[in-house]
Amino acid sequence: MIKKICLLTCFISLMFVAKGQNISFYAEDLNFHLTNETFEVDGLYYFRNNSGNEIKQMLFYPFPDVEKYGEISFISIHKDGDTASMLATKSVKGSLFKLNIPANGEVAYCINYGQKIKSNKAKYIITTTQAWKEPFEFANYSLNFPENISIDSISIVPDSSTIQGGVNKYFWHRKEFMPDKDFIFWFKPSF
Repeated sequence: MIKKICLLTCFISLMFVAKGQNISFYAEDLNFHLTNETFEVDGLYYFRNNSGNEIKQMLFYPFPDVEKYGEISFISIHKDGDTASMLATKSVKGSLFKLNIPANGEVAYCINYGQKIKSNKAKYIITTTQAWKEPFEFANYSLNFPENISIDSISIVPDSSTIQGGVNKYFWHRKEFMPDKDFIFWFKPSF
């Protein structure tokens, strides 16, 4: 228990150290994919270096509670346009990854992970944005799921939806977005 508390304190400290070193986590553009077996997150996370010095450090990427939502089956983290893995460690709470940003530069990191479905809900954590003390300049999200899954409720109401080739798609587009709740999807899987 003490080890877990120390690790969590360390991870939270890393987030605040990032803020103190003039890093902005300023946007994200993500796709969620839901099946009967897996909830997958795939997309780009945008970071900006507001200083004249190159920044190299570790950041923590949190996972939803595996006891409640299911085991993380895979994770991949790399700079957009580069295949070199930036993943440092993985635990049930989340992953540490290497962040490198040139002086006064911007980078996009591609993060993709899958979580095995344990019940009738899936979660994506976005409230950690508040630790950065600034809203996203823009945030785009989509949820794709087959027609044989019915969504009962979503914690953040989508802006629009479509059905294409037997796949339901929900969309969210935000500017100056400071999330006050996480994405939670309640659904009825078909088995």
